[in-house]
Amino acid sequence: MNTDNDAIIIPVTGPEEIREIQSTPFMGKIFLAFLFKGMVRPKSIKPDARIPGLCLELNRQPILADRLARYREVCGFTQMNEQCVPISYFQMLFVGLLGKYLASDFFPITPMGLIHTFQSFDLKRPVRPDEILDLSCRLSRIIKTSKGLESEFTLDVRIKNELVWQGVSVFLTRLAGTNKTKKKPAEPVFLDQKEIISVPAGTGRKYATVSGDYNPHHLFNITAKAFGFKTAISHGMWSLARAVAGLESEFAVSEGPARVEAFFKRPVFMPAAVALGVEPQGSDGQENRITDFELRDEQTGIPHLKARLIQTGSAPDFKTGQVG
Repeated sequence: MNTDNDAIIIPVTGPEEIREIQSTPFMGKIFLAFLFKGMVRPKSIKPDARIPGLCLELNRQPILADRLARYREVCGFTQMNEQCVPISYFQMLFVGLLGKYLASDFFPITPMGLIHTFQSFDLKRPVRPDEILDLSCRLSRIIKTSKGLESEFTLDVRIKNELVWQGVSVFLTRLAGTNKTKKKPAEPVFLDQKEIISVPAGTGRKYATVSGDYNPHHLFNITAKAFGFKTAISHGMWSLARAVAGLESEFAVSEGPARVEAFFKRPVFMPAAVALGVEPQGSDGQENRITDFELRDEQTGIPHLKARLIQTGSAPDFKTGQVG
């Protein structure tokens, strides 16, 4: 999240329009809309701009058994309670909704060049694979910082009107003239290494077939080079999901209640080997157990992901949803 003291918050104002869509948006059509919108929309926005509110809803969505199984396999969720849906799975369900919002007239700037910089998700209780989900997506605000514009989206998952999961996705749009000077980095503090994770060259394609996120820079080296990358890079959400999967056997993250907060750092150029670091920080005095975790390049130590797991109180029973 933003920590810039000179940041200007541009809120969403006015009455919110609610639009329910009947099926998951087709990303191919959305990418074409991105190309058109990128030519006609501005990259910046005035601090006093009025941003109208929109909530996109996609309701009565079953959790497809085949897709869930492929997600578990691709992201490494093999050592967890199979009666619980992985905590990171729900964010993947919003790929189409987020794309449709970015392509809509309610998003005031170009959807091209967005960089996913932050992701959080808050699991209120464990979710069973046989439950039916109602999804909603809204733009919360845009923040003008020294790095550019941060567009913050709130993602909600409800079951029978009960909020069971909430995510926040932040995307950065770099602006001409924004501060790109690099501060001298502090001496890195490496967390205790738990696991070395292999990231084969085809990881981006495998995750794309599950998530529907076919951004070209994740698929092949030749398409990644067209976007300025030396090789294809892994999806940030795959990296986060794979890191969380590495915590499941010890922390039972997806049994909740749990909150994950993650900052995406340097991209993972495939193929690669990354080190998962984990270090419990104890309690914060409010019955919250805190665990820091990270992904770094195995050889250079370059950070790819810096994150925190916050587990609150007692985990509810996954059959009843009641706290024991």
